[in-house]
Amino acid sequence: MIKFFRHIRRSLIQGNKMGKYLKYAIGEIILVMIGILLALQVNNWNNNRLEDKEEKDVIAKLHADFKENKKTLKQFLLDINGTCKSQQRVMNLIGSSKKELNKHNLDSILYECFGSSEMAFADNTIKNIMQSGKLNLLKNENITDLLYKWNSLSEIRKTRITKFDAWANDKFIPYLLDKISFKQMDVYSGYSWTGKSKVKPDYYLLFQDIEFENYIDNYLWYAYQLKERCIETDKLIDEIIEATKP
Repeated sequence: MIKFFRHIRRSLIQGNKMGKYLKYAIGEIILVMIGILLALQVNNWNNNRLEDKEEKDVIAKLHADFKENKKTLKQFLLDINGTCKSQQRVMNLIGSSKKELNKHNLDSILYECFGSSEMAFADNTIKNIMQSGKLNLLKNENITDLLYKWNSLSEIRKTRITKFDAWANDKFIPYLLDKISFKQMDVYSGYSWTGKSKVKPDYYLLFQDIEFENYIDNYLWYAYQLKERCIETDKLIDEIIEATKP
């Protein structure tokens, strides 16, 4: 093809047909420009195709992650509801007589008061797109808005969990150290070192202490604050699952 154009150009110059040569040269330039534009168009089309594929892959991964997150949160809410229920049982028994307290397995109830606050969400996909700057891949503004909300709510929820744990570990548990038997209480965890304590703590005095009531009350307050954030999280997960449907 190049030899063909060179032959035409040479013929026009040798034939002293400068007018025709200029027209030919302009035509040749236009053809080259059209070729460049077509190449750019093909390149853009290919890039857009790759970006569309990457966007679909990211959305599919987000959908799968948040379906797992739904299960994780469901289990966590079951745990924290159980914790709150046990704490309310303890609250209702505070001030009771020895006879009434003896009707209940206090070690078991106290053990259930200390529920798990661990919750690990599947967040690798969202972290990757946030850290790599690939959020602009997502053309659906609804999805990006929901992901920003997820990040904000995650920080609030982490703060709640931190406060909840700090209250239990730094305040409540130290208060209980000389008042109950952790060895007896932990028998419900199935650990090998647990069992009946030879010290035989008297829980009656504990259940007559206003400080104990205040500790339980504050523990419940933190637990319910965390529950509220988790209920918000559950609603947001549903929205993200719906927005990322294939």
